[in-house]
Amino acid sequence: MMVLSSSVPSINPGNAESGTIMGTSGMTPHSPVTQMADDRNLLPNLNCLGVWQVNEAPIYESSHWKSMRQQLSRVPDTDQWEDLVVQSVVSYTMADAARQFFTDSAGRWSKCTNHNVNIQLNGRPLPQWHSGDLTKTDTRLAIPYTRTDGDQIRSCQRVLSVISNLILDIQACKPQQPSPVTAAAAVADKIESKVPK
Repeated sequence: MMVLSSSVPSINPGNAESGTIMGTSGMTPHSPVTQMADDRNLLPNLNCLGVWQVNEAPIYESSHWKSMRQQLSRVPDTDQWEDLVVQSVVSYTMADAARQFFTDSAGRWSKCTNHNVNIQLNGRPLPQWHSGDLTKTDTRLAIPYTRTDGDQIRSCQRVLSVISNLILDIQACKPQQPSPVTAAAAVADKIESKVPK
């Protein structure tokens, strides 16, 4: 399998593609970021931190990743958003390192199924979060979760995929749905289709 450059290629779906996948329009993309967040002070449980948020430094730091590109898009572009996609590609020098990170993540994610996360920031509660059952293949992890904030309930999906020396780390949320959201998997599929074979 070809190993891609350790610099992340621009293979993320564009705003229009993400909107189509999410079944909405007018999504506002934020500027891409190339640094990971560190929220271990809010959620020290590392089994759940990597499921709760995309690209958390405490989850990735020991895996010696080389570069990353992450972009958030949402509509409306406020804290009261209806639809949200966070998509990222993390690059490793060697495919074996990406594969090992994926394997390690599978172990952590399996310990955060059917789990409640309740966090306070500066004395105020953040939206509650409840995960569902983990679905796992040789190259992909997927877990649904529900995000609640008063009457604003969001149905979401988290996906982590490995392809060659790349890790795809995706989050997608929509207003409460009667069936599981699969948009994060669709975003991952779109990214994978752009990776050179």
